[in-house]
Amino acid sequence: MSIVISALVAALIGAACPEILRRVPEPPDPAGDKLPYAVLAEFRFLRIGLALAAAVLAAVVAWRIADPGLLPVWVVLTGVGVWLAFIDWHTQLLPYRIVAPLYVVSLALVALSAWLLGDRDVLVNALIANAVVYALFRLFHWFGNRFFAGAFGYGDVRLSAVLALALGALGYSQVFVGIYAGFILGAVLGVVLSRLKLVDPRGYAFGPYMVVGAVIGAAWGPSFYG
Repeated sequence: MSIVISALVAALIGAACPEILRRVPEPPDPAGDKLPYAVLAEFRFLRIGLALAAAVLAAVVAWRIADPGLLPVWVVLTGVGVWLAFIDWHTQLLPYRIVAPLYVVSLALVALSAWLLGDRDVLVNALIANAVVYALFRLFHWFGNRFFAGAFGYGDVRLSAVLALALGALGYSQVFVGIYAGFILGAVLGVVLSRLKLVDPRGYAFGPYMVVGAVIGAAWGPSFYG
């Protein structure tokens, strides 16, 4: 039952993407070829496509996490995560107006899980993972700006903090696998898609791989409480 409920709620969140895109303000200095968010909102089959994607991701996580008390943050994360993956894929941007509220909601839901389970370690582990992963991605961002002309965006840094919260609530092995899987997917598929000329190697969207990698990490093995 938790799998079905998680998938349905995540699908409803995913399906709300067009309404959100119509309200997200454009960045102050967009690239000349950036598609406006309002144009993205009108993509054909966007609503049903993101609803299905969110439902599948949420169902995978719910299938692998034994305790329903750990699921709320993942239902929201998969629902909003498909928005971010779609936006990043088409614009190479992860809007602050979406990522920042997602961080606040994720933190609140992890705290709720800790309360439901009666174990503050859920929140403590999530916060530790959040701090470590955020610091690591800040380092990658600095290194990329210094040596690779901004190859690593700051939106990815913000998103990493959100994903680390949800993964950290499950366990440190999930954090490691979830973050590492994102890098592996981005490296392997990114090279393949670049060679096939399906993506521009100069404008690389890492967000979709981060979201899928986090789901892989959540599904990697039993959580502390599963």
